[in-house]
Amino acid sequence: MIAARTPNAIQAARAVSGGGMAVMRKAKPRALNWSAKLRPELEPEIVVDKRIGDRLLLPTPLLVGEEIGCVPAGATISISRLRHQLAARFGADRTCPLMTGLFVKILAGVIAEDLKQGREPRWPAWRLVNDNGTLSATWPLDARYRATRLREEGVTLGRSAGAWQVLPARKE
Repeated sequence: MIAARTPNAIQAARAVSGGGMAVMRKAKPRALNWSAKLRPELEPEIVVDKRIGDRLLLPTPLLVGEEIGCVPAGATISISRLRHQLAARFGADRTCPLMTGLFVKILAGVIAEDLKQGREPRWPAWRLVNDNGTLSATWPLDARYRATRLREEGVTLGRSAGAWQVLPARKE
């Protein structure tokens, strides 16, 4: 199927360039404006999940940020625990995992923008870890920065399969 499309793409490029060898230009990468994705006009909503029949909280980016802001220095919270706390706060059975994950990435992007512009981060997103205790490598906010901030707060970290891992606190 892909092979059938290839000649058409070449012919279209030749038609645009006036024949001969096609000159493919790369589009300029647009800078993401993470702050625009915060969408402060959004309100959290509770819907009935038709597949399961339970009450599902649809959070907002600012609501997720607010909940992350409640995590004290020197502590971490898993994404599942964050979702559980949001659901309990709004009287829902659970919080949408997809929306929560997307909004966490948006918050990380906003923090990265804040740091580039020399501003203080709006939320302590470095305190948010995956359910297995690792720091996500797919966020727009550098994992090394997050690990450094956690270490400054007294959290013990190690490396596991190339990812930063929060280690259990030692008992003295």
